Amino acid sequence: MPLRVVADSACDLPPHIVEALGITLIPLHVTINSHDVSDTYADPARFWAAIERWGGRPRTAAPAPGAIVEQGRPFVEAGDDVLALTLTGKLSAVYDAFAIAAEHLGGKMHVFDTWSLSLGEGVQVMEAARLAQQGVPVGEIVAYLEDLRARVRLRAVLDTLDWAERGGRIAYLMPLIRRGARVFNVKVMLDVEEGRVRLLGIQRSYRRALEKLKALTRASAPVEHLLIPHTRQPRLAASLADEMANALGIPRESVIVQEAGPILAAHVGPGAVGIVVTEAPRQGRSVL
Repeated sequence: MPLRVVADSACDLPPHIVEALGITLIPLHVTINSHDVSDTYADPARFWAAIERWGGRPRTAAPAPGAIVEQGRPFVEAGDDVLALTLTGKLSAVYDAFAIAAEHLGGKMHVFDTWSLSLGEGVQVMEAARLAQQGVPVGEIVAYLEDLRARVRLRAVLDTLDWAERGGRIAYLMPLIRRGARVFNVKVMLDVEEGRVRLLGIQRSYRRALEKLKALTRASAPVEHLLIPHTRQPRLAASLADEMANALGIPRESVIVQEAGPILAAHVGPGAVGIVVTEAPRQGRSVL
């Protein structure tokens, strides 16, 4: 039975990978001063141009369950199963929206919480689609994803805290960050662990934060995948990909470097850069 892989647009996968793997993306809602810019996930430059044009801070929201049902129903009516992967349900209502939609599709849509976001979600979507193209049954893919998501490491450096604070998604971290920020203009390092954003550290400069990020990534070796999401940092992201691919023994051509779409950008602002790796399976674990 064919299996269709569906994901929300926060996964930040490059459009050519989405097309090649037959992934269906369902856009999350993004508005800037009441202007709908939800479709800018495929072209981040348009998102930033919209901010310059209309001003204000973007707002994000989960898609309506009905919209998800509309996207999934043609697959179900054709006799296909659907595997839907979402960004972490601990930071967003996206997982709940997909779960409600699944109830209306008669159990033919399986919803999986990736416990991550941006390319931390994207690498799981990519692997699910790869396995689906190979004809692996949905139950085996889900079992594989449960192991994979525990091995995904997403760490990032923010150039500004203003967007994250206004977005409210890490409000629970702000008192801790303020207590640790004893010098002006510090740079904050964050990571994602089991779906929650965690304070990884505070550094006095962007350079120091980046060096710490690299050291933590090297400590994750051996790894299977290396991905570099960023917001408005193309040169730094490319340089980081070069350096970390060499350090980790990953072919440079396999490294995904991608500017994040409006969902992540709306909450971290410009100047952020992250490193996503999937650590190699523990000895004895099966690999699909």
